[in-house]
Amino acid sequence: MSLTIELGRSRKMFRRQLNIAQLAPPLVGAGALAMSSLAIAEDMKYLEAPMLAELVAEGELPPVEERLPVSPEVVKMHESVGKYGDEIRFGLAGYSDHEQITNWTGHNGLVQVDYDTNYSSTLPLLAGEVDVSDDARVYTFTLRDGHKWSDGKPFTTEDVAFYFEDILVHPDMAPVRKEWLPGGEMVKFRVIDEQTFELEFAVSYGDFLFELAHPKLVPPVYYQKAYCSKAHPKYNDNIEADLAANNHASWRDYLVALCGDSLSNTRWANVERPSLDPWIIKEPYGGGATQVVLERNPYFFQVDEEGKQLPYVDRLIGAVFADPQGLLLHAIAGNYDFGFRKLEAPANRPALAEAAPRIGAELYEVSSIGGASIWFQLNLTHKDSELRDLFNEKDFRIALSQGFDREEVIDVTMLGAGVPWQGGPFEDSAMHHSRYSTQYLEFDPEKANALLDGLGLTERNSDGIRLMPNGRPVSFAVETTVAKDDHIDQLEVMRAHWLENLGVDMKINATERALMFGKIENNDHDAAVWDGNTSWLPGRLAFGLAPVGVSSRWGVDWYLWYLSNGERGEEPPENVKRRLELWDQVPLSTSFDERREIVHEIVDNAADHFAHFGVSKLMPNYGIKKTAMRNVKPSNPSTSQYPPGIQRTWTFYWDTPDGMRPPSQVQ
Repeated sequence: MSLTIELGRSRKMFRRQLNIAQLAPPLVGAGALAMSSLAIAEDMKYLEAPMLAELVAEGELPPVEERLPVSPEVVKMHESVGKYGDEIRFGLAGYSDHEQITNWTGHNGLVQVDYDTNYSSTLPLLAGEVDVSDDARVYTFTLRDGHKWSDGKPFTTEDVAFYFEDILVHPDMAPVRKEWLPGGEMVKFRVIDEQTFELEFAVSYGDFLFELAHPKLVPPVYYQKAYCSKAHPKYNDNIEADLAANNHASWRDYLVALCGDSLSNTRWANVERPSLDPWIIKEPYGGGATQVVLERNPYFFQVDEEGKQLPYVDRLIGAVFADPQGLLLHAIAGNYDFGFRKLEAPANRPALAEAAPRIGAELYEVSSIGGASIWFQLNLTHKDSELRDLFNEKDFRIALSQGFDREEVIDVTMLGAGVPWQGGPFEDSAMHHSRYSTQYLEFDPEKANALLDGLGLTERNSDGIRLMPNGRPVSFAVETTVAKDDHIDQLEVMRAHWLENLGVDMKINATERALMFGKIENNDHDAAVWDGNTSWLPGRLAFGLAPVGVSSRWGVDWYLWYLSNGERGEEPPENVKRRLELWDQVPLSTSFDERREIVHEIVDNAADHFAHFGVSKLMPNYGIKKTAMRNVKPSNPSTSQYPPGIQRTWTFYWDTPDGMRPPSQVQ
């Protein structure tokens, strides 16, 4: 059985991409990119999972050769070619934990970030080939001939055109994302043939492939036209009757009901929606569900080096729990085969470590690409003018940062494993910015109190809480989620320090994630915390540097202004507007040095104004992995933008004689 490696073709395919990869060192050579994909010799026989072979024998499925593309993508295994069979079990915390499912299926866009190059380059995924013009303005994508959706219908440029021509620019839809508007002009979409299309931008767009690898730009390959067009007035002459019959207020609502939203729970709500994912939904995710089941996609487009169609594992089973504690108990009982989301809090590590030998598992490292363990953001666009004025005082923010002892927070809540840090990439990153990451870290209650006195907050009530000039206590609430026990623990120590050292009161409002996010999106929060994953690499949104996304919880109304081109929200102050202007220039850079220069000008500005602060470096944490599971990389980033799917989870398998979970791990 012979294999050939298409080195020459890959060098041509990634001719321009090699230059784009230079935006994020280390540099990647053509050979490294080429080795990610192999070509099957013409005489290779394709193989399939036994469960699909049975369906073929019964006449319910066509043969595997007819289900695969003419030239399927061949995946090189991390460890070894796998075995078919069984299932992988995981857990979901509540009913808004859809990212847990995407962790397994992957984002599945046209391209993906390459795990093996430290996320510094991209690889074709649903696009079989990508060619980029020398000026990084024209991107040509070629889909695989014969690639099919999970219902067997062809996946062609007609589906891509449905998104670009009928959804993206439709006036009834949300405003067009800025990623499609570099330089302020809408991308031009052109169909060349059934497999090939072009995207042309008005300006050089060096960051585009990295942006395209982000889950926010999955929609071009998410909607099957034949199915989803039933909800579109252009293609359904009876749309009004269908809306009334299905109790939908608009065709947009009908579209979501049929096809979901790629970035929300609705992606997993309809078992009939055609998909290109490795596994497809069989038991949907929604309110009241106790488990979610996904089953192998018989038309998935990848095979291994021996011609076996992927994925190896038949099913994914996700148990739904009301809170993270239930998920932890699920894991230590042996019912969680691999994962870390909602498990990786330091407080969980002793329980996971104790259980691991008993359940045939091991701790799995969750690594950081930069950032802070907790990112504390006061709402600088608060609806309450008194709190907004107070929060917008830089000295107030500095006083909070210097008014608690980070070393004690680290000792008490992080098992002593941490380094005081405000945020930003670590020292070994080419994007590191020392002042941004290390200013105002020292615990100095005397200096902090002097700053608060200087703001006129000199009077106190009988409880020792400082008073504003109008007699109102200096008190605010911080939003967090019950799913983040480590955040709550850190906040408890910070609250005690601020109360004792500064006379500032903070209430901790821990709610279910969906409630927290809804409150923040409505700009109804005083303050909020979340993880501070930060790299400032291509394709990564710099939420802390400028209000460029809803995760910029320190300036939600400024983000709305930016998103809507000034039609909604609140116009930011000049320093923030300047950062937004610079941010729009970042993706257009065509060299790493140019890109870093622009980003660091933004960082200088952000450091000058010190809008938010952190506690510690985001240190490695640990989830759980069953020891018998193979093809799992040694660690995974702790950010949802690089989920385990970046490892090609569909190559995971059970290393047992029959491909089944070891009996000792079956509960």
